[in-house]
Amino acid sequence: MIRFRTLGALDLRGSDGQELRGVLSQPKRAALLAYLALATPRGFHRRDTLLALFWPEYDAEHARNALSQAVHFLRRSLGAEVIVSHNGDELGVERGHLSCDVIEFEEALDAGRVAQAVDLYRGELLEGFHVSAAPEFERWLEGERKRLADRYVAAVEALAVERESVGDFAGAVTWWR
Repeated sequence: MIRFRTLGALDLRGSDGQELRGVLSQPKRAALLAYLALATPRGFHRRDTLLALFWPEYDAEHARNALSQAVHFLRRSLGAEVIVSHNGDELGVERGHLSCDVIEFEEALDAGRVAQAVDLYRGELLEGFHVSAAPEFERWLEGERKRLADRYVAAVEALAVERESVGDFAGAVTWWR
């Protein structure tokens, strides 16, 4: 399984544990992978949406070509089974082949495994990451950073309050810090 870490420093590792530098060295391709893996609602995303997010400066033909090249590169780098298409007009990530820390973080929170979720949060989403000439992606990224940071803060507060409620004030102070 490919491991994609997006909380904190960006990291992408193949099933053998080796860093997949080819993908990480191409910001738009890494951003496309992140968007396909994380954008809500989770699942498939229309190609037209992806064109507007990543190639707004291109005309339709050139933007479609750029998207096709990016998808081809990702499939070649990660495996054809990772990036999947639906109805020919939508793209998504096959979750059985790619694990992502944001998904695990949110699933842990939703399941009430707050301490596990907090351990997964190693920094803001795609920390220090920027894609030039993609303002809509940057807006999406800023919104997601805030949403995930807010969830993290609420989780830490919940752990601190829980420690206080059982009289573990030292533990509460640790969480409050």
